[in-house]
Amino acid sequence: MKGNKKILVVAILLLLIAVSYGTYAIYRESAVGEATIPAAAWSVKIGSDDFKDVDFDFDLADLTCTTNPGKAGTIAPGAECYIDYNIDADGSQVDVVIEVDDDNSTVPEPLEVTVGTTSVAGPVTIPYSATEGEMEETVRLTVKWPGALNDDSTKDSTDLDLNGDDLSFSIKLVARQALS
Repeated sequence: MKGNKKILVVAILLLLIAVSYGTYAIYRESAVGEATIPAAAWSVKIGSDDFKDVDFDFDLADLTCTTNPGKAGTIAPGAECYIDYNIDADGSQVDVVIEVDDDNSTVPEPLEVTVGTTSVAGPVTIPYSATEGEMEETVRLTVKWPGALNDDSTKDSTDLDLNGDDLSFSIKLVARQALS
């Protein structure tokens, strides 16, 4: 009888284990949906031309110099000249930033090329507006050849290395979405 009790106990344990595994369950349901999200529009123009299609070439005759100690038709240390571009971002549905590309490695030392507005230096942010004409800005591209009486000999040497040269360089103006 002792052997039968052991078999009975083992059989009951196996039955309890089988029943306990088989009786656990969870409720589960799922739902499937689709989403449609409109992307913001992007449209930036210089004048009436798409930004990417603009002939962005200019020379000294296209610039207005506020200071230029050079002979007419030339530029010299101490010069500051600019050219204005009308930027129209009215078709955009995001804030737009206009800036000069950081890698202007072809601009000869010590010339500086910057973008701003008539009153603010640095990148120009055009905030989003649904009102027609509110996303238009005059952007000023400035070409500056710093020069002062107290320049050091290294700066003087750099300036002298450029004398009589045609200063050719490329500038990349960038329009991009503002990110917070």
